[in-house]
Amino acid sequence: MCRLITDLLDITSSKYPDKTAFIGQDRSITFAELSGEAYNIANCLIAKGHFRKPVLIYMEKSVSLVSSFLGVAYSGNFYTPADTKMPEERIRKILDTLDPATVITDKAHADHVRSIMGDRDILIFEDAVLHFPGPDRVREVHARMTDTDTLYVLFTSGSTGTPKGVIISHRAAVDFTDWISECYGFNETTVFANQAQLYFDLSLQDVFAPLRNGSTTVLIPNRLYASPVRVWKKIIEHKVNTLVWIPSMLSLFANLDVLAHVDRADLRTVLFCGEVMPVKQLNYWIRHYPDTVFANLYGPTECTEACTYYNIERPFGDDEVLPIGIPCSNTEAVVIADDGTQVTGHGVTGELCIGGICLSDGYYNDPEKTKASFIQNPFSVGDGLLYKTGDLVCYNGSGELVYVGRKDFQIKIRGYRVELGDIEAAVSTVEQVCYNCCLFDPSEEKIILVYSGDIDEQELKSALKNKLQDYMIPSEYRHRQQMLFNANGKIDREALAKEYII
Repeated sequence: MCRLITDLLDITSSKYPDKTAFIGQDRSITFAELSGEAYNIANCLIAKGHFRKPVLIYMEKSVSLVSSFLGVAYSGNFYTPADTKMPEERIRKILDTLDPATVITDKAHADHVRSIMGDRDILIFEDAVLHFPGPDRVREVHARMTDTDTLYVLFTSGSTGTPKGVIISHRAAVDFTDWISECYGFNETTVFANQAQLYFDLSLQDVFAPLRNGSTTVLIPNRLYASPVRVWKKIIEHKVNTLVWIPSMLSLFANLDVLAHVDRADLRTVLFCGEVMPVKQLNYWIRHYPDTVFANLYGPTECTEACTYYNIERPFGDDEVLPIGIPCSNTEAVVIADDGTQVTGHGVTGELCIGGICLSDGYYNDPEKTKASFIQNPFSVGDGLLYKTGDLVCYNGSGELVYVGRKDFQIKIRGYRVELGDIEAAVSTVEQVCYNCCLFDPSEEKIILVYSGDIDEQELKSALKNKLQDYMIPSEYRHRQQMLFNANGKIDREALAKEYII
């Protein structure tokens, strides 16, 4: 039985030593080579005397970044990946919270890291991988570790703009990797096309599933996603058969009608997670790949990427909403109404709370936020915790969870309670609309619709009159040639609010 993420690599590197594990822009690496690099990095950190300490990793998406993750894990410490495009102010906030024992970077970024990290200890990747005193010290550390040890801390933006460090254990990561691999049949023939940045939790299966199954992940540079045809050429070149992407990226391919103009890929599985998937764009993919497995995964970072899932097994109209489905294995979903009672019946809205092995151990060095977000399960006789997701859901007639919206996206206008997500879902069904985002200006009590696509304001207003109640129809429309997206590829709601709400 595998306790630690590194146990997966130990087994697979013995079983498939010469099989390619990761394909990057500048190099590829086999499982045996990956194990060797990770052990060397681990030995460097062990030599510094670090154990169960935070290590910040500052590198571009690359094979070397994956080796660094695993090297930190083998050393008994835990890693935090930092976006190299991140503003210095945000990095400094992360540094203040994390206080890393060591910073790992490569030669390309060393001078910049030294300029912002002060006198912190820095380990250069190219030097570390040449350090090889043998496996004995790594094995000694392994014997001292438990599956509840922290594997990584990912920093999310936080509602106040202050980064929150989400703590995830080896046990949670192994459990997620087991579940997604078994649920979708990942094996040594699976080839992933990585879309998400490796500091974003949607990349977890791209990194960890190969370690468990002997799969291969193609690390596609994020700059290529501005040209979907170039991405597809990579997919064809490397015989990719599995995608786990954010809906915005799948929607981009649909909106540009890419699939009609490129070679056919051997896609077995397409999973999406991270935001609401518009059914109109999903149906486009299904029309082109009717025999492919499509599934909607749901889960915040605090629940190790995904905690519920729904396999698309029936047709959906463009104006329907996809369920987020049922809990993953070892996961509990509890819906709590405003009055504190548990929701079990069809059609009643409440906040989704999640418990189980997937659960984060809280926020790093922030006990107050941890206490506010992680609560004792009021409906259990045990001492289990629940994470309050802030997402509103209800059960449909089949007992599946359906996402309704964010608690903080629920507004009151003209005496009515309105979910901005309901308006966005309706706008998404309008054929000429590519992307949209609804904002609320409380000072003027108006709904602002920001959208892109080949449709003018009057046409859009007319289309929405047949889809929405009068009080839900936006009072202001802002057309953009290009929608704003954040570093994770999601619509940047915060940036749009700064631009359009005065």
